[in-house]
Order: sequence, then structure tokens, then C-alpha cells
Amino acid sequence: MGARKLTPADLEHIKQLAKQWGKIVIRHAFGDDGPGLDVDINQMEEVALAAAAGLAAGALETGTGSQALALGNEHACPACGKVCQTHPETRAIQGAGGTFDHAEPVCYCPTCRRDFFPSAATAEAGQPRLHAAGPAQDRRGQRRGQIA
Repeated sequence: MGARKLTPADLEHIKQLAKQWGKIVIRHAFGDDGPGLDVDINQMEEVALAAAAGLAAGALETGTGSQALALGNEHACPACGKVCQTHPETRAIQGAGGTFDHAEPVCYCPTCRRDFFPSAATAEAGQPRLHAAGPAQDRRGQRRGQIA
């Protein structure tokens, strides 16, 4: 589905796909015969919510992981311009659907002895930035609401 905005029809298709997976989850949780008569709706909902949290985490980990790969393996240090290797650092992110592990791309510049985080805004996907953007502006003296 790429970079285009998902339509309501696309989202409905995804919802129906997840609904089919819900059937598999119930079979996995309660067996081929499904939940017995001793299982109440609260127990079934607990299984459904655990499955939804797992589905959200898996989707977000896969999506953000794909974006991280698209950034490439090398990026120029924003301070000195030296090209540095990217490595992932995993951190937990709290999203609307629960917590997921994000393998955030991080670079370390041995010249400046600093970490920096590449982003899509600073590099063309798959290509290192060859020149530093220049020194960052010191905005401490600016008042809130002022445009730089």
C-alpha cells in the first residue's frame, strides 16, 4: 500500500483480515471446539484484547522497522559532516494500542563523540547526507511563539 493514504475501503479490508485472525486466536486459546459454556464474555474479551495488543505491536514494529531500513546504513554527523554507521537501539514506545518495541536507528560520531538520530527529513532514503547542514541555531533566546 506504499506511501498513499489508506482509504476507508482499505481500512475495512484490514479490519476483515484481523477478524479472520480473531477466529484463529479463539481456536488457539480454547481449542478446536471453542470456549466451553463455563467461559464468560469477559474471559473471551481478555483474549481478544491480548490479541489486539499483539497485533498492534507486531504491525507497529514491522512498520517502523521498515522505515528505519529505508533510512540507510550511513548518515553524516550534523555537527562535523563525518559519515557514520547506523545501528539499532531498541526502546519501548507506548502507542494507542499498547506498548511496542521500536528499533530506533542511531548513529555515533567518533569525531564529535556524540550520538545522533537520522530521520527522513535529513536524508534521502537509502542515501547518506554528504555535507553537514551547518551549525544548529541557538534558539534559547527566542520567545515562545516566535518563528525562526
